Amino acid sequence: MNDRRDDRGSDHPRHHDHRHEGPKRRDDHSPGPADTGFLNLEISKVILSEAQALATEVGREVLREAIRERLKERLGERLRAVGHLVADALADDLEANLAIESKIEEHRTTRQGLDERVREALSGAKRSDV
Repeated sequence: MNDRRDDRGSDHPRHHDHRHEGPKRRDDHSPGPADTGFLNLEISKVILSEAQALATEVGREVLREAIRERLKERLGERLRAVGHLVADALADDLEANLAIESKIEEHRTTRQGLDERVREALSGAKRSDV
């Protein structure tokens, strides 16, 4: 019998897997020796990485601007006309909705106090019958 057998019956000795524990840290959460938490010993790599990410972003912006310019040259007036048509349709819908809301509020105001007016009318009708 092998004293090194694990729960699965394997004859291989158990080894603790340190890959999932993450880096060991001190209480002040800095990875280096004491009082060096402010240091970033690979700052040049950080700067290079940031610069590469920014360069990609700026490249996209330049492409976007170039495409915008070209579309304006070729289709600007037509796209502007379509944009105006769509904006006008949206504005018409908005104005129609506002008009409907206004009518509803007007109706609500007119009906407000109806119960009281009905009670007054009914109480006046009772007095005239007596």
